[in-house]
Formats: sequence, structure tokens, C-alpha cells
Amino acid sequence: MTSPNQTRRVAEPARRATVSIPTAGHLPPQALDLEAAVLGAALLEAPAQFTLLATLTTEEVFYLAAHQQVYLAIRDLVQAGQHADLLTVVAQLRHRGTLERTGGPGFVAGLTTKINSAAHLETHCRLLQEQHARRVIIRAGTGLATYGYDDTRDPLELLADAQTHLTTLHRTLETRPGQTAAAAFAPTFDRLAQAVQQKGLTGIPTGLTQLDGLTGGWQPGDLIILAARPAMGKTAALLHFARTAALDHNQHAAIFSLEMPTLQLMQRMIASEVPGYSNSDLRRGNLPGGLDQVASIRDQAQRLRTHGHQLHIDDTPGLSIQQLRAKCARLHAQHPLGLVLVDYIQLMRGDTKGNREQEVGSISRGLKELAKELNAPVIALSQLSRDVEKRGGEKRPLLSDLRESGSLEQDADCIVFMWRGEYYNITEYEDGTATADTVLFDIAKHRNGATDEVVATCSMRRGVFNDLLPISNSTQ
Repeated sequence: MTSPNQTRRVAEPARRATVSIPTAGHLPPQALDLEAAVLGAALLEAPAQFTLLATLTTEEVFYLAAHQQVYLAIRDLVQAGQHADLLTVVAQLRHRGTLERTGGPGFVAGLTTKINSAAHLETHCRLLQEQHARRVIIRAGTGLATYGYDDTRDPLELLADAQTHLTTLHRTLETRPGQTAAAAFAPTFDRLAQAVQQKGLTGIPTGLTQLDGLTGGWQPGDLIILAARPAMGKTAALLHFARTAALDHNQHAAIFSLEMPTLQLMQRMIASEVPGYSNSDLRRGNLPGGLDQVASIRDQAQRLRTHGHQLHIDDTPGLSIQQLRAKCARLHAQHPLGLVLVDYIQLMRGDTKGNREQEVGSISRGLKELAKELNAPVIALSQLSRDVEKRGGEKRPLLSDLRESGSLEQDADCIVFMWRGEYYNITEYEDGTATADTVLFDIAKHRNGATDEVVATCSMRRGVFNDLLPISNSTQ
């Protein structure tokens, strides 16, 4: 006879089993009847085929391999401009060499007996998406659990892999229905009224009046590439745009610096905030007043303390595009991000493992997708090739100088080149304006606006940018 304690020890595992995570013996979430029904509806009614393909964008939504093959046959026929019915789908399966393992003509014919019409097809498709989502989550979780015990795997790599799974799932589920022009009419005029009230400033202000005039501010959902050769002031400009958004306009901004550590960036921003000190002074501690002067600078830079909670800095080296998106998603869930800034593209890692051009292409696409996901502008710095230096004359950048990938030009909504004539010993612009202490922003591509040039004053010692005063006022 067992003691009460022994009984409790025997019964305990059974009690735990009722709340445990499903094991390998459990079937993954699925709805085979619904799978057969939506395929049957597509075989019966031509309009249903377009609803099916528009809502379910991948065969992986179907759990049964035979259903996946029927879906692919329907997709092939519709993409070829042909009608998909019982006979043509069987012929297409035979052409693909998958008819027999699908179950033959009898299996395909049986799908049409599962449903009488396509009346609720879209609802059925959504239910299938839910089952697919659960399978993806289980697969990602199982993979993480398995690899979590492997000491040779980098935990950050595991998190990036999980984010890839979840991002793919998000794309699958987010099939937005279109809308009519009538439905979009009122929101369009609401935006127009907002533009009028804000005098054309519809995005995140740049801190430069002329640049705002050309862009309307950095626009939500846009990918902006800020490109230049070294020593043109790219990082200084990026910090200027970040400070303008976070400190001047109360927008949450996130800087991802793959080149400089956080404290160096903070020193640069303090030099921009406090007049009279260069970045070099602060870096070397070149302060004649000693610790008293440090206290004075600290007081003058208090804006970075009081509003600095809106400016996030991440200096993770070798950041991958998936890690970037995961970090932004977490920040965005806490406080909606108004601006994301990346320094710089060529130091990032992409999803595609191939040549560097393909990898930069995956980074470029990922940055554009990030901008759309957050509905916020993303500004990414990019190096230019050495061809600029080999060029004669003013050595002005061209779109062809973007390093390693034509995808940057293709994916970007706005490409801005920075150029300092003073660096190349050019004393005047074409209109006679002196190049000393100025920088030229050349908008070489602008998907939603004009291309033009803007000249601003800049103090490279402090990283401060301002509007260029007209020559007639500069002597007053």
C-alpha cells in the first residue's frame, strides 16, 4: 500500500500533463475541410480563383501536400491567363508531374463536392490563414527551443531567425483589401487641408527651411538615402536630423549606429547643443576651467537630459536587417517611432547569403519595408564609391556612385547627396555664394517631389547646420 506522499508523487506528472505544451504527437493546427472547400470553390467559379490567389499568397497556407499542389496548379493557370477548372487543373498537375502523388483525377474531382458555392470564400481563407499562423509560430518556437540548447549557436542569430519567421508570417496575413476612389476621396482632402494648415510641412521637420520646402519634411513610409564620401558630414547631418525630430518636435527617434559608440555620439550632440565647444574639445577634455567648466557644460546641455528619453541610441555592431526590424518593432510598441536613422548601410548584414551586392539589396528592401511597417521615415547613410574622387572637376556625386547595389537607387524614395565644395578647394558655387562653412544637399532622386539643391551653413567642428542667409543679409 502506498503512502499519501507516494500517491502524490505518482499523480503529479499526470496533473502537469494537462497544461503542458503540445508534444510531437499532436497534429499541427489545420482545417482540411476548409482547405478542400476553398479549392473546390475555385474550381467551380472563376471569380473565386482571383479571391483565392489575392488572399492566400503562398501554398504553405495549406497543410495537406496534395492541397498545396492543387493550389499551385490553379495559380499557374491563372497567371498564364487560362481558366482553371476540373479538367485544366488535372492537366496542369499532369504537366507538373504531381498528379499521381496528389491523388489523381478522383481526388481533384472530390474537392468540388465539399462546397456548393463561393459565398463565404474570403471568410474561409481567413480561417486558413489563422491555422497557418499557428503552425508558423509553433515551428519558430520549436526551432528556438531546439537551438537554445546548442551552445554553438549565437543567441542574437536565433532571435534574428525567429524575427524572419514572424516577418514572413506578417506579410502573409497582411493582405489589405483595396478601396475605391470614392472611399479615398475624403482622406485625400483631409491630408490636403493638413498640408495647407502646416504650410506644406506634412512630415518630420528637417530643421532646414529650404530642405523642408522641397521635401515637406521627411515623409512617413519613405526610405531616404543620405550618401556622401568620407569627411562630408554625413553623421553630423544624421545627428542634426535626429535632434530636430526628438528635441525640437517631440518625436521619438531611434539612431542605430554601427560605426560610432553611444558616448561618442553623445559628445557630438553636446557639442552641437552648447556653443563655444568643438567635438574635439570635448573628446580630449580640452577645458581650461576644469571640472567647473564640465558642470557648466552639463547645465547648458540639459535639453538632452529632459527630452533625451525620446532619442534612442543603439550601437550594436554588425547589426542585421532582421535585428534592426525586431528592435524597431519593440521600440514602436512602447512609443510610436517618428524617425529611424541608420549609420550606415555598408556596415549592416543582410538576409541574403551571396555576393555583397545581393546582400546590400536585401538590406535596402528591408529598410523600405521597415519604413512602411512603422509608417515612419527611415534615413540610412550610405558610402559612395571612390569613383567620385577619380572624377575631374567638382567631383560631384552621381546616382551611379552608390556603392554595391542598384537596389539602393531602386528602393529609395529620396536620395540626398552631401557635397562640400570647400573640401575640394572650390571657393564659390555657380551663383557666387562662398562655399566656406557650407554644405550642399543635392536631392538626386525624389519619388514624390522635385529634385533640386539646397545649400546650408555648417560648422563641422560642432556639427551644427542652419539655413543659409541671403547674401544681402549676411553682411548686416
